[in-house]
Amino acid sequence: MTRRDATTSSFRAAVIVAAAATAWPLPVRAEDAGCVLRGEPVMPRNVSVYDAKVGGTEIAKFTGAKVGLGVSSLPEDGTGRAAVETTGFRIKGFVRARDLPVFTARSVPVFAGHLWIAEAQRVAVVGATGGRARVEKSVFSPLVGVFQGWAPCESLTLGARVAPGFAPSGSARGFVVKRDEIELFTEPKGDVVTTVERASDGPGILLWSDDRQGAWVHVEHHGEVVIDAWARAQDLSPLPRGETMDQLAQGVVQTGTPSLKVQGNTKALRVPSPMPLRVAASDAAAVIGSLDAGVEVLVLDVVAGWASVVPKDLGIAPAGAAQFWARAKDLGI
Repeated sequence: MTRRDATTSSFRAAVIVAAAATAWPLPVRAEDAGCVLRGEPVMPRNVSVYDAKVGGTEIAKFTGAKVGLGVSSLPEDGTGRAAVETTGFRIKGFVRARDLPVFTARSVPVFAGHLWIAEAQRVAVVGATGGRARVEKSVFSPLVGVFQGWAPCESLTLGARVAPGFAPSGSARGFVVKRDEIELFTEPKGDVVTTVERASDGPGILLWSDDRQGAWVHVEHHGEVVIDAWARAQDLSPLPRGETMDQLAQGVVQTGTPSLKVQGNTKALRVPSPMPLRVAASDAAAVIGSLDAGVEVLVLDVVAGWASVVPKDLGIAPAGAAQFWARAKDLGI
């Protein structure tokens, strides 16, 4: 039941909840590629799209619906913007990297061999370099902490995933951490991996074990983070044999996609051929994207040979009083 071989990472990523040793990734080579992510995530409502990596003008907002999205680059730090482009009804721009709904496709090592951000977890991107992204996971129950780790970009994905299940071995025994915090170690009398803090409003942290060496217990935890470490027996409260403490299991929260409508008269049509989208009804206006052939759009208005359009699925909308414009004749109007 060990996870010791689950990663071959040669570095230790920072753990904000503990004073664990940290090593940065290897220097970036010129030929190293950046992060590229694609998917159909449900983008958080009102996340802004800008026309520049820094500063610039807000050109669009996501509506909270599912949208096809590609991310072509991630910033070096968590305050920066990522380059994005929607699919079909293509809006190109930049969004704050932390706002992207990025999930782990595989577990991400925090302290190699002992602590991971689990698979299928929503994480915030706080940096990227050389085909790797630094991600952060905030956990609030049953333990509390902020965990960071470096992951290859192929270990990340856009959009929610189903978390894998976990079943302890038949010989495993449950333990509960009821004290405010507990130290975890690499081995009996070994180095400290981290100090885990228990959520003050929870029943305790459930750990599993089928290995004990004297005053030390080899424990595992499987939740938003995965732990494989050693703890002092005196810091644990054993459950009665056969007790699983099901109330500690975390529930799955699912949110529906909002239903959106456009007020007033609209005309639905399919785009006959690729064409640019502009920020204003003029050939001199900046191009902010394009329409693919066959994509369905709603025409909101036609002014002086220009059509104001939005995607039929309403996954993205103009920001404020702005509009998306295409030549009316190119749409067959």
